[in-house]
Amino acid sequence: MGNVVFAAGSDKDSASMGTLPPPPPMTVAPTSPPTEAPKDEPASSSSERGNPGAYDDIHKKAKELFPQPLSGGKIAITKGVSPHFSTTHTLTLDQQQPSTYSFSATYVGANQTGPGESYPVILGEMDSTGILNSQFINQWVDGLKSKIIIQSNLGRWQGFQGDLEYRGSTYTLGVAMANPDLLARTGMLVANYQHSVTENVAVGAEVMHQRSAIEQTTLVSLIAKYQTNSFRFHATASPVGLHLSYYQYSTPNTQVAVEFQSSVVNSESTVTAGYQMDLPKAGATFRASVDTNWNVVSTVEKKMLPLPCTLTLSALINQSRHRCLFGIGFSLG
Repeated sequence: MGNVVFAAGSDKDSASMGTLPPPPPMTVAPTSPPTEAPKDEPASSSSERGNPGAYDDIHKKAKELFPQPLSGGKIAITKGVSPHFSTTHTLTLDQQQPSTYSFSATYVGANQTGPGESYPVILGEMDSTGILNSQFINQWVDGLKSKIIIQSNLGRWQGFQGDLEYRGSTYTLGVAMANPDLLARTGMLVANYQHSVTENVAVGAEVMHQRSAIEQTTLVSLIAKYQTNSFRFHATASPVGLHLSYYQYSTPNTQVAVEFQSSVVNSESTVTAGYQMDLPKAGATFRASVDTNWNVVSTVEKKMLPLPCTLTLSALINQSRHRCLFGIGFSLG
């Protein structure tokens, strides 16, 4: 269902409040990007309708393909303490924001429910500013999964979110609650439903209701997905904006994506186009993107085999704003 409370400026354009790290990987393994495009990601070619997937998967493939620029230096060291437990130290030297250090620990249980997916998952992360993020994810029975997110700052409560998702044979139902206060009668409640109409087409809707001390808001969004073995098209429409994405699995080593986002609140629209090219023999991955705000971004990730290291070089240039950023990252483990 996503971090409905902590996502800011997302495609939903709903009332949002901040950002938590994404859910941890389902196995205790280095999180460096794969050198080969996964061949099992596209939709099944079966003639039978299948589950439409999680709500988090909407626009996910396109967003993951676009490069994320660095502005300075970043070092991440991951240590596998046991087959189920790992720790990560991350040091970020940023040109735009104060430098930070963070420590995270991840526990992955032994209940394997699918390839590379095991539960329960417990993640905790604290940075040098005193912000603590905690997540607990578990699949209780077949198809029923829950997630709890808690955020605090120097011991002061900042946010809470609870998600519950059920996947049937041809549908997915999700419910989330954020920052509920029964005494003040405030908080946020989100419910979404997706249904597979055919083997390639799925539709759905999401309803978000938020109540504060002075006002309450209800927002309805419509969802449409069309995907085959080689491409997927996703659309989300609401009274506050429109979000479209197209992902194409061109060749075993090449992927392209285009994303369109329009916001009625900000009265602006953005189109982003990008590609990813994998070179398995060289152990390298290239990503590049360009958008209508004149941002040109590129990254290259190189695995330093046989060592468990990954070197990342990143660059961003915007001629209209006379802005240029360069970053370098190093991941060990």
